Amino acid sequence: MNTSEQTVDRPFVTSDGKIWPANVFVPCKRYYCIKYTKEMLVSKITEKCLKPDDGNFIDLWVLTRINHWDHEIETTVCLTDKYLMIISFNFINEDCTSKRVLLQCIKTVRVGNLIQPNWSALPQRNYGGVQIIWGELEETKWIDRWNPISQDVPMIILHHHPCFYSLDPLSDKDMYNCDLAISAISKSLSKYGVQVEYANIHLNSHINFFTIIYNQSNLGFCKDRNGISF
Repeated sequence: MNTSEQTVDRPFVTSDGKIWPANVFVPCKRYYCIKYTKEMLVSKITEKCLKPDDGNFIDLWVLTRINHWDHEIETTVCLTDKYLMIISFNFINEDCTSKRVLLQCIKTVRVGNLIQPNWSALPQRNYGGVQIIWGELEETKWIDRWNPISQDVPMIILHHHPCFYSLDPLSDKDMYNCDLAISAISKSLSKYGVQVEYANIHLNSHINFFTIIYNQSNLGFCKDRNGISF
């Protein structure tokens, strides 16, 4: 056992094979993403992000990305038959930036509990997620590891979007479901011999109190904040 990391005394997934959900209910009226139906979002992403050589569109989801600094960021994940596209779509002004990962470059899809190191100042996460890796994490440059906005760390960690836990019924709620994304992505990767592995996902969280404020305030999400939108 690695005593430098916290432990979770439970299986990697639930009894029905899903990632462990957070034990929360979320009021979602302030999230701008709920103003978009899935059909509307597919149309916007197709218009603003997809290129003719990106391949055939399969599906998309709006999820929570947990980056290498433990920041929770609203992320649109688009799957084509060639790419996994990691998209920052601003649901307020519709600005859009994207990172393309060739499916054939993905090496690992890991599903399990999210584990913080013992020395982290951040609270333990009581839920699971999926980690997708397309490069050698050990070879990530020091400057990228310590840059909270770097896009060059070759992996992504995903969980359900807060709207998955909505107190109120939502149309297109499946769009916020990380389990559906895992299923579709793993199906697309099976032709490359990539199988889902079940293991704890070890976070490399820094002792950074800004991260606690960032996550508790949902600064990574497009929300109406008492009349101020960002």
